[in-house]
Amino acid sequence: MLKIYILDTCSNCNGKAYLPMGEAEDCQGKMYIRHIPCPYCEGSGNEPKWIELEDFAKLLQQAVCSHDHTSFQGNMHFSAGDVWDDIQEVCDDCGANLDQPALGDYIKDEN
Repeated sequence: MLKIYILDTCSNCNGKAYLPMGEAEDCQGKMYIRHIPCPYCEGSGNEPKWIELEDFAKLLQQAVCSHDHTSFQGNMHFSAGDVWDDIQEVCDDCGANLDQPALGDYIKDEN
């Protein structure tokens, strides 16, 4: 079994790199949210992991796909006055989640 070492989106902070820590007051007395670097990715938003060669081939296929046919998956959620969604745009041809950075976003066209 062959595995390849890649950098993926951090599973703890979802690639945001910084997490809210709490509220603080600035010099003008206004409240703001303080953020700290994610303890898992140390503020990079990336998480190293080993994947199998088959999974890497799927990532390469998603990188060259033109994503002509897409659909939205997920729902709206309501709880205790809060509203959020987990709706994601997904390519029907290759299965790529178009709301997250993909390998193709990092490949530069040199032509």
